[in-house]
Amino acid sequence: MKPGRQRPKFVVTVDVEDFFEPRPPIDTYRGRSAGRDHAAPRIMDILERHGGRGTFFVDVQNRRTVSEELVAGVTREIAERGHEVGLHTHPAFPEGKRGYGMAQTMKTLSLEEQRLFISEGVALIEAWTGRRPVSHRAGGYGANYDTLAALEQNGIEVDSSVFYGYPHCGLNHPPLTVNAIVRHGDLLEVPVTVTNCDLALGPARLLSLTKKLDPDWCSPGELRRQIDAVLTSGQDIIVLFLHSYSLIDIERGFRPDERACAVLDELLADCVGRFDGEIATLECAVRTVDPAPRQEALAQSPPVVRSDLLFRNVELTSWLMRKVRLRHLKILVGQR
Repeated sequence: MKPGRQRPKFVVTVDVEDFFEPRPPIDTYRGRSAGRDHAAPRIMDILERHGGRGTFFVDVQNRRTVSEELVAGVTREIAERGHEVGLHTHPAFPEGKRGYGMAQTMKTLSLEEQRLFISEGVALIEAWTGRRPVSHRAGGYGANYDTLAALEQNGIEVDSSVFYGYPHCGLNHPPLTVNAIVRHGDLLEVPVTVTNCDLALGPARLLSLTKKLDPDWCSPGELRRQIDAVLTSGQDIIVLFLHSYSLIDIERGFRPDERACAVLDELLADCVGRFDGEIATLECAVRTVDPAPRQEALAQSPPVVRSDLLFRNVELTSWLMRKVRLRHLKILVGQR
């Protein structure tokens, strides 16, 4: 870390949701299996092991696959353990395989419809925890500028729905920001942190993808190269991305995924140790932030992370062979 520069803050954000049909053997809010929780509560366990707390964006209005009792119980536990409860908005159940390419997002609603939907979600969280949420993320990153207005009208202070380069994000039309935190009206926008990831075989570049910092999207080595690149670019707040089911192997019968637990545990250890950072909630991380002017926030492209699949970064090659499925390729190609 450069002299005089503040310690980087790693904000672990978790989208807490369940959109699996036909129904798997466990839900993906709590993820109870063999007497232990493997979804949101286990992520909290790992965060707390490293002295941190996370921001959990909870879809509180889903009643198609989970009960209100389950959602309320998980939401209360998140708050009681000192983590942040943010609002996650999915106004309609995403159709299709896990919602890829879904059109049922916030931006399909009018401003008044969005205002009412957000108001209902805020009221549920306040009723269950005794505190109104201050943060929000739109499901599928499907927010638009009406969403930001509706959030302001409901007293939400922080949004994290910008995924730069993602075609279904309405805040890319026109672009609001890349990685920098900006103010839009009375609202702070804290975008999902992204890098441009170049995949190469030796000197030949195969393709370039805009990728968030997500253990489901990136190998452990690639994640660390992404963090290095973002810190070098001058960003002090890095948003890491998880789902509540990130520690569950959804491809193999929804079994607890001990490998994924180890990957997250080692990543957070490096955030605190190797990168000399602290793990903070979104609400805490932005308390002293100085938002960038919008022109400055759009002036730089995401930092580039190059991975040589043939030589230096064979670890990523092995990870891709184990993890990537056809639907992943479809959604990634759709961003290009």
